[in-house]
Amino acid sequence: MAWPTPLNSKNRVRTAGKRIVKAYEENNGIIAWGINISREEFDIIENWRTSHGAVLNTAQAWLRRLDKLQRPIVGQRLKRYDTVIDKLTSGRSHDLSTMHDIAGVRAIFRSIDEISDFRSQMRISKAQHKILHEDNKFDYISSPKASGYRGIHEVMERQVGSKSGSAWNGLKFEVQLRTAIQHAWATAVEIYDDTQLARFKFQSSQNPAYEQFLIVSEMFARVHENAFGCLKEKSDTELVKRFTELENSTHTVTMIHGLQVAVNYKPLEKNSILQRTHSGELVVHPFSSFPRALREISRIESMPETLNAVLVGAKTPYHIREAFRNYFEDTADFVALLDEALLSIRGSHEIDLWHT
Repeated sequence: MAWPTPLNSKNRVRTAGKRIVKAYEENNGIIAWGINISREEFDIIENWRTSHGAVLNTAQAWLRRLDKLQRPIVGQRLKRYDTVIDKLTSGRSHDLSTMHDIAGVRAIFRSIDEISDFRSQMRISKAQHKILHEDNKFDYISSPKASGYRGIHEVMERQVGSKSGSAWNGLKFEVQLRTAIQHAWATAVEIYDDTQLARFKFQSSQNPAYEQFLIVSEMFARVHENAFGCLKEKSDTELVKRFTELENSTHTVTMIHGLQVAVNYKPLEKNSILQRTHSGELVVHPFSSFPRALREISRIESMPETLNAVLVGAKTPYHIREAFRNYFEDTADFVALLDEALLSIRGSHEIDLWHT
């Protein structure tokens, strides 16, 4: 089955994105094709989004070939329609035609050193893909985000020499490089955002839980990776004391640990759409190929029972589980790493916050 190709000019895509924003602003955040946007505009956006499927396929195959010795866990996802709209209407992106993370590939490593080695391989690779920024612009390990996020992003432009692949040249994709430690923290934040309707991933907050995640990020960096995060001016004692004070009042980690990990994920396949329903159920739609899934994602997203749905892919179903733990509400690694960090800093479990 053929990959969807871009059918519209970047100018038409840009205009469709601007009309979405205008409709959002004029209708109190309500956007629905056939009501305040035309079917044509919806189709333009969907074609542009699904055209990034071929980009994902090229990117994940390239990353897997780079260094077979490290063998990172590599997963790919097509940005959700609702997330594309949110990014436009919130102002985090001003131009749909240049949105760089519609196609996203994530690689998870065992250590920061492995990430450094892998980045070196990316830069000497014979692939023609272009890196669109200076080396350290999105290095959130050397310079963690104020939110506590740690990891490295590379924004790339797809370029291949074959005539058959030229239709997708110029489309962008984002590569996320994280250690397993950083991934566990980011997963917990995403799960908290989804279950508590927060936006910690995107903006600062006065919610005490936001400060807790900052502290945990710092503790993970120090204990598990011999590094510093965004709170390096705080002592170990200050971090643990403040974390304990916050947890005793918010019970944030207790809540996270108590989430029911999704077990209804069969028959998960290496190309799957993960549908979360309004009732909280996770429904897995497996596909024999990524192009087939691309042609179904809009239909599944538009089902009345759908809260959200995401198209993911990986080498194996296990790699999907690992790369996209947030969709399965799996915080086991986060809680175990936090247990270890607190034990390391305190020297003992003075307060066993989530096992009492």
